[in-house]
Amino acid sequence: MTDLSNTPLILLIGMGGTIAGLQVNGDGKGYLAGQVPIETLSGQIKSKLSIKNKQLSNIDSCDMTESLLTQLGQEVVQALHDPHIVGVVVTHGTDTMEETALFLELVCGHLAKTAGKKVVITGAMLPADHPKADGPENLNRAVALVEDQDGPSGIFGLMGGKVFQARSMAKRHTSSLDAFMNSEPVNLDLSSQVSEDLPIPSIDNWPRVEIVTNHIGAKGDQIEVYKKLGVLGIVLAGTGGGTVHQDLALSLEDFMKDGGALVRSSRVGLGVIPGQLANARLDASIGAGDLNPPKARIALQLALFASLHPKAKALSWQDIFARIAILPNFR
Repeated sequence: MTDLSNTPLILLIGMGGTIAGLQVNGDGKGYLAGQVPIETLSGQIKSKLSIKNKQLSNIDSCDMTESLLTQLGQEVVQALHDPHIVGVVVTHGTDTMEETALFLELVCGHLAKTAGKKVVITGAMLPADHPKADGPENLNRAVALVEDQDGPSGIFGLMGGKVFQARSMAKRHTSSLDAFMNSEPVNLDLSSQVSEDLPIPSIDNWPRVEIVTNHIGAKGDQIEVYKKLGVLGIVLAGTGGGTVHQDLALSLEDFMKDGGALVRSSRVGLGVIPGQLANARLDASIGAGDLNPPKARIALQLALFASLHPKAKALSWQDIFARIAILPNFR
């Protein structure tokens, strides 16, 4: 067996997803995600460097959990500190890829830049045994991106042959091979001024945050239930620029009066949420900037956890969230 202890390596972390999926009937219409081990996917890679495989999970990404985020974050941080690992590629399902990408950006984006390394998350829209499978190309492009020492370091996504800044990548089509796009104009070096990474919650210490959607006739009954369940934060998937029905707004106001954290995002998917609404509803809440509801939820969880961390230096969750959503390059 070859001794790789002093050999430059790329760490390949498998989380599952369609890239590791197999068809059910061979007709391309049905498949099971997370069936192919990372060692098999690794065999598709054409790399100048040795590959170190790590199977962290092998699931459909719709079943992704906070505990797996913790484990992934810890693995990536460890790899970034390892002088023999030149970069990391993560294979992941596309449904929740944008949430995991943002998580990695917030907890180790600064470390990746200071270490001069890239972390690239990738996946596929077609299962591994599909005749037109896109996984092998995406995986090889991700590895090539890690090998490229000339471009900026940091956290990136790669799908459909396109490179994305991790923070702004978002799935915008249910089935197209070109399903991902940027929520804002791309700038691969946007986070160059980020001065500190946020702490990673332990597996059992993630603050519970839920998403509530505004719509015609929206009611606030579920807010009382969430309070009883110990929910600490809510992300409003508002209409338009983050607007909210008057009946739902009343319940959300009570939630904030009881100490709950409220962030306003939008179900629209593109654009920036203002700091305050024109009709002054929920004026004590905070806008999510360019973060869509799922990303805003991850950011709020990390902000709530970080505000209780010894390094918080008396910063409130609002301060920390604002640095994520509104001033991402000066956190």
